[in-house]
Amino acid sequence: MPIARLFLAACLVLAAPAWPEDPGFIAGWQAVTERRYADAYTAWAQSAANGDVDVQYYLARLHESGLLGAVDIESAIDWHREAAHRNLPAALVALSHHMLKAEQPDTAAAIDLLTRAANLDFPRAQQSLASLYERGVHGAPQPNLAIHWYHLAARQGLPEAQYSLARLSAADTGNRASLEQALAWYHQASAAGLAEADNNLAHMYEEGLGVARDPERAVALYRRAADKGLAVAQNNLGIMLQYGRGTPVDLAGAAAAYRAAARAGHPFGQISFATCLANGTGVDRNPVEAYAWLVEAARGHDSNARKAAREFMNSLDRVLDSTDRRRAILRASRLARAPAEETHLRLPLPGSLGAPVVAAQRYLVLLGYLDGAVDNIAGPVTRASIKAFQNSNGLEADGVISNELVTVLENAAMILLSPDTGGVNRATY
Repeated sequence: MPIARLFLAACLVLAAPAWPEDPGFIAGWQAVTERRYADAYTAWAQSAANGDVDVQYYLARLHESGLLGAVDIESAIDWHREAAHRNLPAALVALSHHMLKAEQPDTAAAIDLLTRAANLDFPRAQQSLASLYERGVHGAPQPNLAIHWYHLAARQGLPEAQYSLARLSAADTGNRASLEQALAWYHQASAAGLAEADNNLAHMYEEGLGVARDPERAVALYRRAADKGLAVAQNNLGIMLQYGRGTPVDLAGAAAAYRAAARAGHPFGQISFATCLANGTGVDRNPVEAYAWLVEAARGHDSNARKAAREFMNSLDRVLDSTDRRRAILRASRLARAPAEETHLRLPLPGSLGAPVVAAQRYLVLLGYLDGAVDNIAGPVTRASIKAFQNSNGLEADGVISNELVTVLENAAMILLSPDTGGVNRATY
């Protein structure tokens, strides 16, 4: 069945179902979009207990978020285990992360869980597994295995995997073919909206790595990443603006970019902004505020930044008296990073959990074609429901679950989940 035909079917008027759509799932989903998390839990609890694996995953996410009153990792793990028993890839990945973050990490178990999900063709599992192999989390690094899994995820369009392949290729700076390959992968990840790819691609254009130097394009890419909130890009943009690389000199713009990076916790952004404050570059001169930002940078985890900050503090010691230094230290204790957005849990749609059977079952339940559990088992009842949906919408009634069919079902079910699509998130977290 051509994809175009399937998408057209999603626009058809659906035949009346034999029973009402699932009100509990809809109520829970609506509660999450409206930030009524306790109501969502109430709406979904029985469904999860009955074995609906997507809802089990959602309840685990609620427990992890702390939005039910407190973070409850034990309950989250319990629900992830339930869903993992039915091979829900998103739950396998989440469970692996808990294994790695445990007080006594179980890297072997984490790799086993990720391998199960990766073999189910779930790109985020492939990316996570590749990262473990690259870093040698369980034994020696295995770069060939890492590249293998990165490639599989990248070919499915996962921007983080494309970025990882680009990063590995770019490390071979003496090989132009590798740099060109890095450039191609960075372009793909950047086109998908990954800020880190924008930043690294900008660096390649700035330095002429595998491509002709193009500082103007570098500035545009740094700005794009900075606008997405990436602190390192904000600092890099500040440098370009301060020194007029690929753009006219803009000292006020540079100071603003440094300030954004500083507030986001970037240590060199803090030092750069402190320099602006100390010298009155693009902002009013304020050595006390400058000293405060240097105190912040000196408290950070970057050893080079700590050293640079302390050296700068020593130079300011000559112009600040003891009262000013005390004021600066007090100010540093009050410096806050950019205020975090209000906590809001955005759950992925069932179609983004890595299990086409689960997605098809959930959407068939919502549309009234299936009266049964969402259990990731494509049995006779599920296949009959698919055929009923296909017959009702002029599709070939083969009862086969495909990605194209899931897309059609998802588009139809979106009307029930969120008529204006507000709050619906198609990404997998």
